[in-house]
Amino acid sequence: MKRILTTTLGTVAALALTAGTVAAQQSWSMATSWGGGPVFEVAKDASDRIDLLTNGQIKIQVFPSGTLGSALKVTETVRSRVAESGHSWDGYDWGIDKTTVLFGGYAGGLTGEQMIHWLFYGGGLELYKQYRNEKFKVEPVPCGILPREMGLHSRKKVQSLKDLEGLKLRTAGAWAEIASGLGISTVILPGAEVYPALERGVVDAIEWAQLSINKTNGFHKIAKYLIMPGIHQPSATIACSFNLDVWKGLSDRDKSLIEFVGRDVSLDFYHQTGHDDADAYQFYINSGNEIVVLDDEVIAKGKELSFAWADKVAAEQGGWFKKVMDHQRAYQASWANAHKYRDTPKQ
Repeated sequence: MKRILTTTLGTVAALALTAGTVAAQQSWSMATSWGGGPVFEVAKDASDRIDLLTNGQIKIQVFPSGTLGSALKVTETVRSRVAESGHSWDGYDWGIDKTTVLFGGYAGGLTGEQMIHWLFYGGGLELYKQYRNEKFKVEPVPCGILPREMGLHSRKKVQSLKDLEGLKLRTAGAWAEIASGLGISTVILPGAEVYPALERGVVDAIEWAQLSINKTNGFHKIAKYLIMPGIHQPSATIACSFNLDVWKGLSDRDKSLIEFVGRDVSLDFYHQTGHDDADAYQFYINSGNEIVVLDDEVIAKGKELSFAWADKVAAEQGGWFKKVMDHQRAYQASWANAHKYRDTPKQ
């Protein structure tokens, strides 16, 4: 997770050093939603890169979940300035405003590749900043974009619509509501509580992250079945957030350097995860886990429910939710023919 794009970062670091420093050194805290593992390391990586590029003028100490506040309320911790910065998945704020899941990634939303392009080239980042500034009084900087999640680690074999009926599932965000249409009973838990809940049988299955990230958590040791694909989460955007007053106090140069770090970390994490997932898939097979592919009718039903959920929320709330949803769907439509010129035919 600490892979640095040497040429690009070296150039930017040189510019940062030669530009000189004016502001006094700042020491910040970063609250996170992670107790440890690869995503927590990404937060530390972002902190290290900010330290490097600002020539040590901005130092950020990264804290594990629960240290500076609730793992599911990192945004509030940052807004209230208990910590100057945070690292979390925006979808954890969906109870305050459901628009957050559109940026964080939700069932029926943008794929990881589409999310990267939409944010950095398709106008999504401008909307993201306006929305988070207005609604949460924080400045968002994407700090880790991920491809589709794997699906479920399950103690039960789940493949058909019938299998899903009554399944007790740990989840979060929009899927907590959408999944009920599949007969699933959902439980929302932060990361640190996921493993023990699965181990004790409080839940039958959990959705968490990608193959390689989940490998480090050991879910496969207590849940034999790996259910794919992850229809609940085609992408995930992990964000660094900064208290808005703190952010406004920065020089334009430091803001640009932090935004560069966020973009670099986002792309690094996406590519590293894609690389690691290939090996992780074989690792699970070698570990004696059974790979189960959901029936087509489950995938189709999940897609139908996801679009219906978003349409319903847009009709009820309008405002930011409808504005962002319409923008994303227009961008999705522009990619309608991408499979014809980007995907490689099966050999």
